[in-house]
Amino acid sequence: MSQIDKKLLFLMLICFFLSLNAWAQDEDMQESVQSEDTEYDSVITKYDTENSSLVRIKKNYKLGDGVTFITKNGSFNITQSLQTLYNMQTPDEFDSFSSQFRIRRARMKMSGNAFDNKLYYRFRLNFASNYQSATSGARSYNPVLQDAYIEYRPTPNQRINFGLRADYIDTREIRFEGEVLGFVERSAVPDAFDAIFDYGIRYTGTFRVFNKQLIKPYASITTGEGNAALQQNYGGFKYGVRLDYLPFGEFTKSGEFYMEDMIREPKPKLVFGGIYSYADGASSAKGTNGGRYIYGGTTENILLPDYIKYGVDYLFKYRGFYSLGSFVKTKATVPSGIAGEFNLSGVFVPYKNETPEQIQNKVLSRLNLGYGYNIQAGYLLPSDISFGLRYSHLYQDQQSASFAALNNFYSFVATKYFSGKSFKLQGELGYQEYAEPTLLANGSYLAQIMLTIVL
Repeated sequence: MSQIDKKLLFLMLICFFLSLNAWAQDEDMQESVQSEDTEYDSVITKYDTENSSLVRIKKNYKLGDGVTFITKNGSFNITQSLQTLYNMQTPDEFDSFSSQFRIRRARMKMSGNAFDNKLYYRFRLNFASNYQSATSGARSYNPVLQDAYIEYRPTPNQRINFGLRADYIDTREIRFEGEVLGFVERSAVPDAFDAIFDYGIRYTGTFRVFNKQLIKPYASITTGEGNAALQQNYGGFKYGVRLDYLPFGEFTKSGEFYMEDMIREPKPKLVFGGIYSYADGASSAKGTNGGRYIYGGTTENILLPDYIKYGVDYLFKYRGFYSLGSFVKTKATVPSGIAGEFNLSGVFVPYKNETPEQIQNKVLSRLNLGYGYNIQAGYLLPSDISFGLRYSHLYQDQQSASFAALNNFYSFVATKYFSGKSFKLQGELGYQEYAEPTLLANGSYLAQIMLTIVL
């Protein structure tokens, strides 16, 4: 790590500790673990106690509630969201421009519970998904499906789920759904290192320590292949853990799971966490497109590299102000004996006249290896207008896939909230520096406008 990178990481830690003088305040605890679906859970809690044998629709609708059906045995909720985006970019100091109108997200989510809230399920589609996989045939996946899991809740503070969902062991930004981000997009760090969606089994819990402090452990065993595992799992599994520490208790109304301080926390709130994951046999750059690269030995037995990721992150909120930071690093180990690879048709193609070192470098050059960090902060005015600043940095190892051609990112965002998190307009300006400046420019300028509505 260079001296400049060490100084920037030190500044990020300083920003994290600047608010220490405000953190030593007490807070009343919530009775149970909060989750990404706490707003829907509150609807369930309110109506499950009513002894009705009829199907009813929740009254007093407000934007973002969706449609909720309630019976004495459970509840079922449907919500929809739409994000329209315009962006403009100049890669060469305003000599040329490119622009685009697009649908960033168009989602439908269905979720519900049964058996006194012991069983929860969630299903979500993104109809605007436009990612085209570089794979073909058996190595393909459906990018429209984003969530499809069932969760068992033996106690209010213990949850086990099975299926497809965003992973706990990615950076904290992934815990915020796209509709509740404080910026138009997430930072460059999760884009470089996080798989986001994967199939597997996961556990999360909440434990009180020292009276009012909380510890939240997370654990997962997933395919490590992302959405591609819908058809086949290549290699072994991906094992991951996260441990979060909340010294001042739970955030108000699930504030831990959306970016800005919409509640305007009356007392300081902080969550600090660490992540670690080990993918036994990786077949894509970061676990999002499993089956892209499959290697074999002289007998055509499959041999795959192992992919390791670890990092730390935090989120702080107080009276409309929030600060968010993360640091992530990845590395890989390559097995000996690799003698070739399987092409997309499944045919084994031996390497010719390549040394073991050259083969190892080839494998590493297809994985996102290096580190990145992000730090950002924002403030929400009483008029429901917010402003935010963000800085992100990526470093790419010498032997790695190319993910850091742009390595320094600066952003400023302004947001107007018309109806809480459910209806907002965002405008963002950004500058992205080239790791290797060209004769025409040192970086790229970007402007974006996005409108979000949740029904």
